[in-house]
Order: sequence, then C-alpha cells, then structure tokens
Amino acid sequence: MIRKFFISALCLLLAVSCTREPETVILQEGKWDPQVREALNELMANAGHGSYAVFDFDQTSIVHDISNALWVYQIEHLRFADAPIHHFLDGIPTPEEAMPEMGLTYAEMGDVLSAEYQILKSRLDAGESIEVIRQSDEYLDFRARMLSLMEAMDEQWGSWVTYLWQPGLLAGYTEVEAKELVHEAIVEHLGRNKLAVEQWRSPDGRWGGDVQRGIWLSPEMKNLYRCLEEAGIDTYICSASLELIVEALACDPVLGLGLSADRVFGLRFVAGERIVAQFDQNYEQPNREGKVDCIRAYMAPSHGNAGPVLVAGDSNGDVAMLTAFTDMKHGLIIDVGRSAESAIGQLATQAKEAGNKGLYLLQLSFER
Repeated sequence: MIRKFFISALCLLLAVSCTREPETVILQEGKWDPQVREALNELMANAGHGSYAVFDFDQTSIVHDISNALWVYQIEHLRFADAPIHHFLDGIPTPEEAMPEMGLTYAEMGDVLSAEYQILKSRLDAGESIEVIRQSDEYLDFRARMLSLMEAMDEQWGSWVTYLWQPGLLAGYTEVEAKELVHEAIVEHLGRNKLAVEQWRSPDGRWGGDVQRGIWLSPEMKNLYRCLEEAGIDTYICSASLELIVEALACDPVLGLGLSADRVFGLRFVAGERIVAQFDQNYEQPNREGKVDCIRAYMAPSHGNAGPVLVAGDSNGDVAMLTAFTDMKHGLIIDVGRSAESAIGQLATQAKEAGNKGLYLLQLSFER
C-alpha cells in the first residue's frame, strides 16, 4: 500500500515537472534601448526551440574590427611570414595600377614596404628591442605606408577589397601558428579601456592617418547571445572576416562567446600545410550577398530550411542578409554612424520611423 502511494506520488511529480512552463528568459537592461530590449524579449518568448539567429561579427557582435586589431598587432610586432615575399600585395586586384593621388603604383609601394620590413626584421632578429625599433624613422615610415596602402585600396575599390587583403597577411603561417598569433592580438587589444583612435604619420608627413585601436565584447552582447541560447534559439556568426580569426574570439570560453566552431562562418582560404591568400572556391564565402548563400547552404538545413528569426548587422555588407528572409521576425541594426543615404542607413531610418516597433530595430553601438 505504502509502495503504491510513493509510486503514485512520483508519477504525479514527474507529470507536473514535464508540463511546467520554462522560465522566461529576460535580457539584462544594460545600455539597451528600451524598445529594442522589449522586442528582443518578446522574440525570445515566442520564437520557439529550433529557430535560429545570425549575427555579423565586426562592429555588431563586438566593438571595432578583429581583423584590424590583428593587422595593427602584426605591424607593431613585425609579425609577418610570407607577405614580404609578395611585397604585401596579395589580394590587390591590379598592383600595377596607380594609387589614388599618391604618385606611385601599388607595386612600387609594395617594393618600399618589403625593403623596409626586411631591414626592421633583421634588427629585431639581431636582438634590438621592439620598443626601440618603434621609435625609429624607418618603422614610423613603414607603419604609415601600410596604412596609406590600405586607405588607397578602400578608396579605389571599396572596403570589400580590404576585407580580403588583411587576412592574406597571415600567408606563410601554419593554422596553429596563425591561431596563436590571433590569440596574442586579442589579449593585447581586448578591453573597453583599449578602444582608441591613434595617428600614424611618416616622419615626412606624406603617409598615414588615423588608426582605430582595440576591440571589445560588451556585456550586453554577451548577455544577448546567452539569452538566445537559453530560449532555445541557436546563434550563428556570419562574417566577412577570416573564419580562423573570428573563431579565436567567438569560440573562446573565457574571453569570448564560447560558441562551438560549427556555429561560426567566415571567409575561408584553401586548405594546406601553410596559409595562402587564396579563397576556397568550393565554399560559399560570406561576403555581402554571399552571406545569404552561406546561411542557406550551411545554417538553414539544420532548421528545416527556414530562415533565421533574427539577423543582426551594422553595415552595407549586412543588408543582403537583413532583407532576404521572409520569416525573419526582426533585423537588429547596430548604429555605428553609417550615412543615412547608405543602404544600411535606409534600414536604420525605417527602424527610427517605426519607433523600434517594426521589423527593424536600431540599437546605438555599445561603444558610445
């Protein structure tokens, strides 16, 4: 009799526990716009298990740009492998073309950069400290020319060329060596207090300009990723930075988001013993419109070929994935000051006009 009573009580307890509603997941207030936070909380309450969200990485998931942070680190520590052999020109469409208003071609600039780097690296290899080298005119000219080279590419062909050029500066490293290098850069550049703008000028004043320093993963964005997962919404990253670079922070369980590598999609080079600046033609590279193809090819099949319920981005490169999916509940736009006339600016205007109560949500960058 007593045994039957306990069995009945246990069955009742199990029935209650199985039918109990899951606890509601709520975003911390932080610096969220109240209307954006309300919309995201509602999304998490109603989207249901098995749905998914897709985030851009640079300037969206993090403040500033991880590829740029690595580029700064490589310059400041003279950490290039094969790039000098190619005169830092891998990924530049037409090296023989003249740089805008510079009075020399990209190839000529590459010759100077390669020669300067070899001199600086030989001094470092001979035991001279990097701190002393950084004070020299040769180093100041080298880093300023590297900046002018990148700015010229951006002016002539657009930022997409820069996105393809910067990762190519890992050429010559093994994947293990590259990951170690990226981790070192993250440790040196990660932190709210490390965000800054610095001037890099050559001694003659001809080369250089402003450089963005530092990266930061805000507590608000960390919390959003965690809450989405707790609400049963799988989170993915779809980035136009090199996948290897993004994974170094996104998958780090302490410094980053703790995502598994199969949730991170970025640009990929062809596989090999050492990195070469050549993109894999058999992979849907997530650059601009390619982000939509990447989502449909590698994320949607795990979710019944449905589109993401949430897409987050900050730039024109994210507009395609912010507008392609009819089952998207919200498009989260991180406001980093893009022009109102730009494609992403027009989506931001829609969000403003709807008071952050429509399809698009506009959230001020957590840097500000």
